Amino acid sequence: MPNRHLTYRYSKPYSARGALYVLLVVLSVVFTMATALSVADFLKILFGEGDGAAVATGNLVAEGLERLYRWLIGFGRLQALLLFSGIIFVLYSLKNVFGYLAAAEIGILRTRIVRDLRNDLFHKAMRLPVAYYDRHRKGDVLARFGSDMVEYDENILGSVQMLLTAVVSLVLYLAMLLYLNVKLTGFVLCMLPLVAGVVAGLSRRLKRKSQTVQEMNSQLVSMTDEAIGGLKVIKAYTTIDFSNKRFQAYNRDYTRRRTAMFRRIYAASPISDFLGNVIVVGILLFGSLLIMRGDHGLTADLFISYVMMFVLMIPPAKDLSTALAQMKKGRACEERVAAFLAEEEEVYGRPARERKQARAAEGPLVELRHVTFGYTPEVPVLQDISLSVPHGSTVALVGASGSGKSTLADLIGRYYDIAGGELLFGGVPVDQWPLEELRSRIGVVAQDTLLFNDSVAANIAFGRPEATRAEIEAAARAAQAHDFISALPQGYDTNLGEGGSLLSGGQRQRISIARALLREPELLILDEATSALDTESERQLQQTLDEVLRDRTAIVIAHRLSTVVGADRIVVLEQGRIVEEGTHSQLMALGGRYSHLVALQTIG
Repeated sequence: MPNRHLTYRYSKPYSARGALYVLLVVLSVVFTMATALSVADFLKILFGEGDGAAVATGNLVAEGLERLYRWLIGFGRLQALLLFSGIIFVLYSLKNVFGYLAAAEIGILRTRIVRDLRNDLFHKAMRLPVAYYDRHRKGDVLARFGSDMVEYDENILGSVQMLLTAVVSLVLYLAMLLYLNVKLTGFVLCMLPLVAGVVAGLSRRLKRKSQTVQEMNSQLVSMTDEAIGGLKVIKAYTTIDFSNKRFQAYNRDYTRRRTAMFRRIYAASPISDFLGNVIVVGILLFGSLLIMRGDHGLTADLFISYVMMFVLMIPPAKDLSTALAQMKKGRACEERVAAFLAEEEEVYGRPARERKQARAAEGPLVELRHVTFGYTPEVPVLQDISLSVPHGSTVALVGASGSGKSTLADLIGRYYDIAGGELLFGGVPVDQWPLEELRSRIGVVAQDTLLFNDSVAANIAFGRPEATRAEIEAAARAAQAHDFISALPQGYDTNLGEGGSLLSGGQRQRISIARALLREPELLILDEATSALDTESERQLQQTLDEVLRDRTAIVIAHRLSTVVGADRIVVLEQGRIVEEGTHSQLMALGGRYSHLVALQTIG
C-alpha cells in the first residue's frame, strides 16, 4: 500500500524529539502519581493517631510514604501541614512544567512534519507530467494542500500524539496499580477488553466514511474553483440561481455524510467514559470485599490511593479510544496524500556526458520522423508527422482548431511523450535529454499569458532569477517593452497584480516575450501569441515579433494567417496530418487548403 509507513518516514528525522517528548510525558505522569499517592495517607495520619511506629504492610510505597509523613508530623501538625502543602505545590508545578514542555516539543514535531510533507507535495505537483492534470480535477489536487493536510495533522499526527501520551500514561498507571494490588489490577485488566471491543465496533467503518467525505470535499473545491473561474459566463447566461442550487445540493449531501461520520467519532468518548465509570464501581465493590475479607496487603488507606490512581487512568484510557477512532478517520486522508506522492514523475534521461557526445551530430534543430500521438490510444491526434526545423529558420503551423498544432509543440518540450516514430532536438532524441535542460533551451510565448503577482522585473526574470537588471532591461528592449515599463509608477519594480491585471493584453504579451528572450533559447515557440489581441495591438506586436524572430529558430502557431506570411516555411495541418507545406507564395500558387484558409480571412 502506498500509505504504509508514511507518518513513520516523515517523523523518523525527528526521532530524538519524539524520545524527548516521551520522557517529558513520563516525568509529568510520575509527578501526577506522586501527588495522588501523597494526599490521602498524609491527611489520615495528620488528623488520625500521629504517634507510633510505621505499620508494616508489605508495600514499600505505602511504608515509605507513611515514614515520610510521620517524619514531617514530628515538626508539629501545623508546620507539617505547611511543609506538605509546599511539597504538593512543587509536585503540581513540576507536573505542569513537564506537561507544557512535552506539549511544546510535540507541537514542534507536528508542525515540522506537516512542513516537510507539504514541501514534498508541492515538489511532486511540479514534477508530475502535464498528462496527470488532464486526468484529474484541479480542485482534487488543491485539496491535498488544504483540507487533506489539515485532516492529516488533526487526525493522524494529533492522534499519534494522543496515543503516545495515553499509552505512556496507561503503562505507568497500570504498573503502579499492579504494585499496589495484583488482584484488583487483574480485575481491571479483565474489564478493559470490553471497552476496547465497543470502541473498535464504533470505529470499524470510519475509514470508508472518511474517504467518501474527503473525495466529496475535493469535488466541492473543484466546483467552487470552476464557478469563480467561469463567473462571467455564469452571469452572462443568468445561471446564478442554477449554480447556487447545484452547489447547495452537493454541499447538503456532503454535510449529511460528514455529520454522520462525526457522530460515530464523538460516540467513542462518552461510551468509553461510561464503561470506565462502570469499572470504577466494580473496583469499589471488589476492593471493599477484599478489605472485608482481610486480604493481605490491602488496607482502607491503600484502597483509597488505588481508586484515586485508577480515576487518574480514566482520561488517558478515553484518549486512547478517541485516538484510535480518529486515526481510522484520518487513514483515508493519509492514503490520499500518500497516493499523490507515489504518482510517477517525469523521466529525466541519461547523463550529461553521454548527451554531449550525442549532440555532436549535425542536422536540423528539431526533427520529427513519422511521429504519431494520441492523448488516449484509441483517438490519435497526430498521425505520421515528418517535419524538420533548420537552425535560424521560422516554421509556421497553421490549420483549423483541433488539427494538432499546439499538441505538436507540446511534444517538442516533452510535456507528452510520442506514441510512435522519432522526435529529435539538436540531433538527440528528446527522451534522452534531462527535462530541465531540454526546456531551458526552448522559450514559449502562449496565447494565455501567465504573469505572477510580483514586480515586472521578477516576471521577466522568472526563468533566470540570477539575471542582472541590465540583462532584464536588455530583454525588455528587445521585446519593445522598455518604454511602457519605464512609464509605470515604480518602473521595473511595479507590482503587476493578479495575472498582470495592471497591463493591457499587448503589454502582457511583450512581458512574456521578454521573459522568453532573457533565457536566450535555441528555439522560440509562439503559440497563438497574437490571437487574443485587437487588430491595432496585433499589428504592433507583430512588428515586435518580426524583430525578435530575425535570425532565430522559431515555430509559430497561428490562426490569423497574416502573422505567418513571412515565415520560411508554412506547414498546414488537418486532422492530425500534414497536408501541405511551403512558403506563402508557393502555397497560394498551389491553390489548396492554405489558399482556401487565406481566402476565408480575406488576405492576399
